[in-house]
Amino acid sequence: MRRRVLWMNLLFAAGLALILPWFAAGVLAHWWGPARGTFWATQHAYAVRTFWVGVLGLVGGAVSGLWPILVLAWLWCAARVTRQWMFWEGEDWVADPGRFL
Repeated sequence: MRRRVLWMNLLFAAGLALILPWFAAGVLAHWWGPARGTFWATQHAYAVRTFWVGVLGLVGGAVSGLWPILVLAWLWCAARVTRQWMFWEGEDWVADPGRFL
């Protein structure tokens, strides 16, 4: 599971610069599914929430034409991806994967 979370994190990080890796990470996250009962499950849930809020921010900003929404969504996703790396490296539980940040 550690390797799966690594691949998701790498694709999410690349997705901050390019859109397609972001979607690839989301597809992999949903395809692999969580490893219930382990701390990898909390990291997986955290990554899935990051994916969906990032997609909603992208679509919302693009449809509305408001670039501040895009910028805020990108900054939020960058902060979450950074936290994901910290949890992955420490092999630690994400205390509340559903929280906002």
